[in-house]
Amino acid sequence: MQAKRAEILFSYDARMSNPNGDPEENRPRIDRQTGRNLVTDFRLKRTIRDYLEKVDGKKIFMRQEITPKTQVIKTIEEMAESYISGSGKTKIIDQKKLINDHIDIRLFGLLFAVGDIHFKKIGAVQFSIGQSLNNVTEIPIKMVRIIPTRANIRGGGMGERFVVRYSFIEFHGFVNDNVANDVILTEEDVMKMISAMWRGTNSLSTSSKYGQQSRLLVKVNYKDQGYIGDLDLRCKMEDQAQVLENINQFKLNVSELLDILEANKNIIESVEYAANSQLSCKNDKEGTFGEIIERWSNKSKIKTINLDL
Repeated sequence: MQAKRAEILFSYDARMSNPNGDPEENRPRIDRQTGRNLVTDFRLKRTIRDYLEKVDGKKIFMRQEITPKTQVIKTIEEMAESYISGSGKTKIIDQKKLINDHIDIRLFGLLFAVGDIHFKKIGAVQFSIGQSLNNVTEIPIKMVRIIPTRANIRGGGMGERFVVRYSFIEFHGFVNDNVANDVILTEEDVMKMISAMWRGTNSLSTSSKYGQQSRLLVKVNYKDQGYIGDLDLRCKMEDQAQVLENINQFKLNVSELLDILEANKNIIESVEYAANSQLSCKNDKEGTFGEIIERWSNKSKIKTINLDL
């Protein structure tokens, strides 16, 4: 089945880790005006791609691949070599097979130009820059390396890395059904992505990424060309501790989110969700997101589906 038109909210938290280092010092990306943690859509897509490839066994195009003989990272042209025929100015690329073979191209698109070969496909799924709902505190951590990294050095060396004490990060995404039709993106592909996003985040285990956990995912499936937009502005953190260190020190108010969905129930086909039981939420009552949305579903008559990720 072709992918449905949908809006996505995905929230996870990071505790004493670095959700997305900058290119220079690998420090957490922080908006210095608002104090909020920023995470690029490229970081989220990397998590999804890695899980799809390494766990689900899916073929991924945008990856680092090493040439065995030279131990050099392959170029885009080398990775696309098996899809290119002809030579010189007569070279052509089998775009249909390239798209069909790679789920990440169907999801996120691909743009490259190699000589006279140009490939451009817009992805059916796009994400905004992720932002934390809370102001974050950056903490420098001093490290000592015991074992030397070079010969003739008697000891190790000093180092430093930077983490955020606690960050509750929210991403906003959109599945464009019109583009999905062009790249033959299926609803199965989208659900594979949803699973990879949730489980891949929980599986991050590098020293800088360990301490991150998926907390809430909401997928609003629309009828026809329906769209609400700005759903990422509808959730608010409340009752926060003065120094925020973990998920037990605040509540997520989802009243505005559920109210805007109910006000637009005529364009909504269903609402799919996954929620971590440790996340405490508020609407007319307090409880887990699952408890709150199921009560709301009975009242609003909007179909809800627990993805049970």
